[in-house]
Amino acid sequence: MRKKIIIFSLFFLSFFFLLITPKTSAATFQSGIEDIFQLLGVNVTLLEQEAQQLANQTKAGVFVVTTDSSTSASQMAKTFLADKVGAKNNGVVLVINMNLRKVYIWATGNLKYYLPSSRIEKTLDIVQPELSSDNYYQAVSGFFDQVSKYYQAGIPTTRKYTVNSQTGAITFHRSFQPLSILIAIVISLIAAGGFVWTIYRRYQMKDAHAVWRYDYGRNGNLQLHQREDILVNTFITTRIIPRPSSDNNSFSDGSGGGRSF
Repeated sequence: MRKKIIIFSLFFLSFFFLLITPKTSAATFQSGIEDIFQLLGVNVTLLEQEAQQLANQTKAGVFVVTTDSSTSASQMAKTFLADKVGAKNNGVVLVINMNLRKVYIWATGNLKYYLPSSRIEKTLDIVQPELSSDNYYQAVSGFFDQVSKYYQAGIPTTRKYTVNSQTGAITFHRSFQPLSILIAIVISLIAAGGFVWTIYRRYQMKDAHAVWRYDYGRNGNLQLHQREDILVNTFITTRIIPRPSSDNNSFSDGSGGGRSF
């Protein structure tokens, strides 16, 4: 009887701890599709799911905007993404401006390393033809596929880096190459030594023991003149140099590119 009570107590305690233990779940990152021009129709739901999956994968905000605004696509992309995730936080946005027939991609934070201008141009190679053919669903889906592919490929750099599995934060490591530094020092010393030796041989004549001295006493000549400057009048002009706005500074840290379609 006593043994049964102990077993029952252990079972109860185990069940109790399972109930109070907090469950960990994968972080969910912000995403969204604002189809203002209503290009995507019934496909919006599917694309929203793709956007959320990509946001969780890249640990960044993922957005798509369709509009007929007169504002440039690049300015709208930068303003929109800054409002959603912050000017320098992780995010990417695709803006399709039907009024100006322009498409623009803008990436900030960690994603600007995964999506430099060269990769954005290759992404536009996929998106632009679909937009020109009015295949808007394929254009947005192709954009998601390219971002996912480049994120999996990693940052195009020779520098070593690590990525935080929870936040996606990137830490670049300094690469120390002693052999390259030593070779550079040796080459610079050889070059400097050759230059000094050339100058020495040219100005010290053929005989290395000969020393050429300039006769300053015989060849020198110094004349002093007295001069007076009289200040007649002065003019002072002032000019106000405007400082760049904080908005322009906040948009400088990112990677982007766009085209007409």
